Order: sequence, then structure tokens, then C-alpha cells
Amino acid sequence: MTKSRRPNRFEMTFLMMWHGVLTGGILLTYISGDDLYFLHQFAGYVVCGAILVRLLAAALAPKNSPLYLSLPKLFVRREGGRSPLLAWIAVALITAATAAAFSGLLAESIGFDDLHEGLANGVLPVVIVVHMGVVLWKPLARRLSNVSAQDMDRAVAQASTVATALATHTLSAVRRAKPYFQDNR
Repeated sequence: MTKSRRPNRFEMTFLMMWHGVLTGGILLTYISGDDLYFLHQFAGYVVCGAILVRLLAAALAPKNSPLYLSLPKLFVRREGGRSPLLAWIAVALITAATAAAFSGLLAESIGFDDLHEGLANGVLPVVIVVHMGVVLWKPLARRLSNVSAQDMDRAVAQASTVATALATHTLSAVRRAKPYFQDNR
């Protein structure tokens, strides 16, 4: 087995940009939905392209590179103390995103609409939420151990204010955009 090394600046930049493009593409497909179908299709193509670029980078990368893709060991922690759960949830997320994106291509070409809807609206959101929970659990638990009840009350009040403002602005933007897109169909 070849020992993996830490990513260099180029590899880290590539991985962060890839993650951003994939996340943005998936988010855009959910936001656009069937109301803005051309945008939904475009975002789906972006996700498919990002996955293909990642697979190409993995195929060209040497075995000790962080860009190389291999299945993680089931219960073996890496040298840095990273849990195999993080690696396995990443595998599940990439698999679910790939299945949802490419089933969208099949839905468009040969009519696998139900498969695409089930993967994109059923499986993928669950895997995304689990991925976010697993990634955020340890740092969140560490931070919450030092938080007082007054700090929590302040944070909840601030979050409520921000959420209300965000919901108001989003609703306003949607109301302004809807007539434009309905007229241009």
C-alpha cells in the first residue's frame, strides 16, 4: 500500500474549486427545479462535468496523490487520526451525486424521470445532510463544550434575526423574478 501525502497548493486549490463547483451545481439544480428548467439542465450538466473532471484528475494522479481515488479501509484510521466515517460518507456523497446527475441525463434522453426524481429528491438530500452532520460534528462539539447558556441565547436571537431577513429578501426576490420568467417561457 502506498502512503498518501498531504495535498500541495495546486491539489488543494483544485479540490476546493471542484468542491465549490459541485456544491454550487447541486444547489442550483435544487433552486431552479422545474420552474426554470433550462437553468436546471445547465446546472445538471455542470455537475456531470465536475464529476468527469474529478475522475479524469484521479486517473492521471499518482497513487500517493490526494487526487487519486481509492476506497477507504473500513475501520482503519489514517495517520492524521481522521475517521474512516468521513471517507465513507464522501464516497456515498460522490456516488449519490453521480447517480442523480447522470440519471438526469437518462431522464432527458430516454425518460427515466422517476429514477432521477427519486435519486435527486430522496437519496441525495439525505446523504448531503448526513455528510454535513459528520463533517461539522467534531468542531461543533468542541466549540459547544465552552459555550454558556447566555451565549446560546444571543446566538439563537441573532440567527433568528438573520433567518427572518434572509427569508424576507428571498421571498421578495422570488416575487420580482417570477413574472419575468413566466412571461419569457
